[in-house]
Amino acid sequence: MRDAPFAWLRRLHPVLALAGLYWFDPAQWHVYLLVLVVLAVEWPFCIHLADDVEVYFPVAWTSAAAAYLLGPVILPIYWIAGVLGFALIVVLDARGIVPAVGVAAESARRYRGEPFALDSVVDGDLRHFHTMSQLALRAGAAHVGLGFFPAVLLGEAAVALWDRIVPIPGRMAPARMRARVAAALGTDLVRATRLLEVSAICWLLLAYAQGGYVAFAGASMLTITLHAVLKRLTDMRSEVERRQRLAVIGQTASTVFHQLGRHHGAIGMYAHLLARGEQTPAVAEHARHILASVDDANRVIDELLAFGHDLTLNLYPHQLESLVDECVDECRPRALGRAVDLRVDTTPIEVTFDKHKIKQALGNVLDNAIDAAPEGSVVEVETSVVNGSVRVAVRDHGAGVAAEIRTRLFTPFCTTKPNGVGVGLALAKELVDAHGGRLEWEPADPGARFVITLPRS
Repeated sequence: MRDAPFAWLRRLHPVLALAGLYWFDPAQWHVYLLVLVVLAVEWPFCIHLADDVEVYFPVAWTSAAAAYLLGPVILPIYWIAGVLGFALIVVLDARGIVPAVGVAAESARRYRGEPFALDSVVDGDLRHFHTMSQLALRAGAAHVGLGFFPAVLLGEAAVALWDRIVPIPGRMAPARMRARVAAALGTDLVRATRLLEVSAICWLLLAYAQGGYVAFAGASMLTITLHAVLKRLTDMRSEVERRQRLAVIGQTASTVFHQLGRHHGAIGMYAHLLARGEQTPAVAEHARHILASVDDANRVIDELLAFGHDLTLNLYPHQLESLVDECVDECRPRALGRAVDLRVDTTPIEVTFDKHKIKQALGNVLDNAIDAAPEGSVVEVETSVVNGSVRVAVRDHGAGVAAEIRTRLFTPFCTTKPNGVGVGLALAKELVDAHGGRLEWEPADPGARFVITLPRS
């Protein structure tokens, strides 16, 4: 990525910031400081629209409107706000208040010394250049002297044209980002997002016209409320689509495996007969392989069929440590077969849940950790109570989660295993979500940590 054509554009955003200082007016320092603080506060609020596409609506709208008001001096203000905003993202992400996503999440991991995707550094710089070049065009339109709203029309037309021709490489290319959003959410949403941006800019400029920079700052902070509404709608849409996909998988699996069940059972029965009868050592070995393959196929079939099962919960109080011990005991033979040691650190905690479903979810997470763990390593299972919720953390010491699948880690058929199907984690998340809990991935060095969080009652 660093050697891609036009990747050198990533080095220009500090140059643009320095150039903007030429228009700095010391008498307006209080205005600059106000806009700087507002942008820094808005920076952590992001919506993940599609794979590799994150949008920062509040900071994008505020900085665009400020470009028409302040001119080129918005460039150093935006650049400094980005540094302060990233520091705020790291703090909020570490405390679990506002999770970092996308490039910001990778940068936060790099800052904490954790494994991160190397290309995220270049991607972040390219995104900064792209945004700051858009702000420069808007600031230039404001200096033409047409008035606010004619300047907005001219500036946004220039930005739209610039997005068509700017030679940004890789996943930050505007055309590729538009295509990903259109593929995931439809072309109508691409147009609606653009129209919403122009409308928000005009609204912020109207606020300034009515009440000056204080009203502008207040209206800017209100965009966070609109961001929260849009994020909630986006999350709901993603959740509905995910559940629909899981339901289709379950229905399809039920239909297909009903037809295959008889033949599959017959294979197992004949393999058992071969294993019990008199035969040569070679035939006995083949029979054992057939039975092992049948067992593996049965496990995959059971996981796929589980997507079609009713998620009605049978909730009763249970001792969490007993459930964890049962799951670990059942998974231990697989772990021993891979020379992986299972270590458990539990505390007595009574939790209300559906034992069968949580046991299945935890078993899937443990299986995933055992498969990811190198031979001779350790898989650690730990329970704790944090802020009134119960956490079960499963940590392996493997290679970790590849950057290219992190955004779709809990979607069906997402796997990097040579013989994997990719439904275990998706089903585990479905079962945990049904309890009002969360299944999340956390980076570890080395390896990965999967955390099941459940309400205590």
